[in-house]
Amino acid sequence: MARILFAWELGGELGHARRSLQLARELRDLGHATAFAFADLLLLASAGVDDCAWFQAPALQPAKSPNPAPVNASEILLNRGFGDPFSLAGALRAWTGLFSLWKPDLVVGDYAPGALLAARLAGLRRVAIGTGFSIPPATEPLPALRTWVAAEAGPLRVADAALMRSVRTAFERMEARVQPPQAAGEVFTGETSLLCTWPEVDPFGPRKDADYLGPQDRADEGAPAQWPSESRPRIFAYLKPRDPRFAAIVEAIRASAAAAIVAAPGLEAQAASALSSATVRVHGETLAVGPLLATCDLCACHSGPGIAARALEAGVPLALLPLQVEQFLVGRRIVSSGAGIMLTPEETAGRDLRAWLSEALSREDLRAAAAASTVRGRVAASAAKRLEQALRG
Repeated sequence: MARILFAWELGGELGHARRSLQLARELRDLGHATAFAFADLLLLASAGVDDCAWFQAPALQPAKSPNPAPVNASEILLNRGFGDPFSLAGALRAWTGLFSLWKPDLVVGDYAPGALLAARLAGLRRVAIGTGFSIPPATEPLPALRTWVAAEAGPLRVADAALMRSVRTAFERMEARVQPPQAAGEVFTGETSLLCTWPEVDPFGPRKDADYLGPQDRADEGAPAQWPSESRPRIFAYLKPRDPRFAAIVEAIRASAAAAIVAAPGLEAQAASALSSATVRVHGETLAVGPLLATCDLCACHSGPGIAARALEAGVPLALLPLQVEQFLVGRRIVSSGAGIMLTPEETAGRDLRAWLSEALSREDLRAAAAASTVRGRVAASAAKRLEQALRG
């Protein structure tokens, strides 16, 4: 039996937690002990995880003057406090203290660069998992995030160099007996890196020689939901209530001729009920998306890599409303494949969302591209088995 610690530090979407929780269940079924060190412990509480240890992930103070448009993955970390070597050394000391307490044999980091750095310091085996954005290609410099804007290598190299200076100084303050990473890309990786997505929705992909395993969460996990009628077309929407466009999007769905189910995790029950109608059911909880995608005609979502991959697996076209850069990059990949259309927050102003959704429902080319997607029908490989392999070295 091995002891495996799942760490999650950055990013605010449910996908990080659901992926780690599912892998932990599979590993416990294989006889291993698991624990979690998460930035957000509320997700563990809501998931009912009570048969293993929980820890609060050490946090750094964000930069006082962050760049609102970071040029690459290194600058994201600089924004989040990794540019302060003293704060970083403190976080690494907290991580290594946690390791001493729980004594893991393997650290699995899902967008957890601090945990992966600390595991390097502690001489522990380490694996990075994620959907692609959190494990950027190890190019020098790390790739630009805003590929639609002409970017010079200079600012990318400056961000990489600032991150590496801070990491090296933090390792020196920790009196490390191991070498720090030699390039910025190593901060995001482990001895093994597993991409829990498909090449078609990898924001930096497709990559040569990458280890693509497919989504690791369960599409049938969550509350069941029933369509309000047997009529077609049907829209399944997975939306964030914090999106300023949320009410307008739901109203556009209500005004369409479609029957619809809207999953809006975190929305209060009273608000969900008020937004529902005879043709639209709004749920403030996580739903089992697999059965819904198998019986719908359009998926409206923010282009999160998890729900986007599941929709393509089901051959369902997408109406995409990204909120942040990772979602926009995923959305660009889907639009380029012909299986979806997309509106950014800036493009939404003044648009007739009902007409936009009706366009997505009526376009035969979107349906044909989704039905012909190379993702359709794929079965994900077992990341849990790959983690067992990583334990053996």
